[in-house]
Amino acid sequence: MLRWLLILIALLLTPALANARGIEPQLVAEGPAPAGGEVELAIQMIPAPGWHGYWLNPGDAGLPMDVKWQLPKGFTAGPLRYPVPTRLTIAGLMNYVYERDYAVLVRLKVPVDAKGLIPLRAEAHWLACTDKICVPEQGTLELDLPVGAGTPQRAQFDQWRRALPRPPATSSASRSRFRPASRLTSPTSSRWPTGRSIMPLSKASAARATR
Repeated sequence: MLRWLLILIALLLTPALANARGIEPQLVAEGPAPAGGEVELAIQMIPAPGWHGYWLNPGDAGLPMDVKWQLPKGFTAGPLRYPVPTRLTIAGLMNYVYERDYAVLVRLKVPVDAKGLIPLRAEAHWLACTDKICVPEQGTLELDLPVGAGTPQRAQFDQWRRALPRPPATSSASRSRFRPASRLTSPTSSRWPTGRSIMPLSKASAARATR
């Protein structure tokens, strides 16, 4: 009787897990888009309590965020710049994660003839995990950005920029000691499952996720 009760509770909870996001994204700008210049954008990621997202190099398990921009002609977005992550070990696997709110920064180049209100759109995929399950999530990032000057959100963006990794020392001694630990690569679309699924976090499933 108890066994069937537990199964029933699990079935009732599954739709709630499938519909709720572990991490909520938001696209924000430091200020208006200066014609012929650049503006800093941020993909602000807000994990729910108990959830975490992943760094560009996620570690033994996990996936980094994948973003495909849909920009007007003449606009270009630079690479994603991640803040320094924290280490998290689950089931003997080392991961590089964010367990609190974080922002991934992007430089947007603006053409000289830009004017009016600029529709910025992007399709994003990311992996949200707890210490028990991982859920591939996706969403559309949207921001209508006016052309103009100024940086009204500079204080917030300065805080996010301070969280970025600092470049290594440039002395000859430092260069001789520095070796990249691993090659950082961006995920391909084939690594992301279609639709929405819930995966239990285990050594086997984590290993499959990183292949």
